[in-house]
Amino acid sequence: MRRNARAGVTLLEMLIALWVMAAAAVILSSSLGLTGRALQRVGSEAADVNALAARAVLRRWLEEMPVAARLSGDATGMEFGALIDAPPLTAARVERVRLAIDGAALRAVAGDGAVVAELSADGVLVGIRYFGDGAWRDDWAGTALPDAIRIEYLDRGRVVPPLTVIPARRARQSEMSLSSPVPPG
Repeated sequence: MRRNARAGVTLLEMLIALWVMAAAAVILSSSLGLTGRALQRVGSEAADVNALAARAVLRRWLEEMPVAARLSGDATGMEFGALIDAPPLTAARVERVRLAIDGAALRAVAGDGAVVAELSADGVLVGIRYFGDGAWRDDWAGTALPDAIRIEYLDRGRVVPPLTVIPARRARQSEMSLSSPVPPG
């Protein structure tokens, strides 16, 4: 028996088409669900990446400060001079950097608020300690730089490993002493 060319779709063809569309809908909905969950995870991890980047910026500012720069502070904040090569600032002059709780966040602010490194959005600073003259202190106002600085804070209620930095490390390591070996050449 031959089929009429102007006849409609058979029931079997209709069922197969519905089955293919249902399978495509299931695949699409499951992939969108996975994508949504992945985006939620990436959103929470992005905050961790920003906090790590801010730690790296603050570490670089402290380690690259000049030996003659002034540093003063206590357990709740500190202020120091640093050479910062980030627009709109220039490394041609020493900029003032303040590390303190600003509003609800723990921030390092350079210049007149031109560059900001936000360490923690919830602003819980455990304390800042300064190592000099063989002992840890809660404040520093000396004319010389401390040998080390330890910054302890919480990030979103979680304990973060302390940030321990040697101020002016790069400048100190570039100085040669009489016991240093002669450079080649």
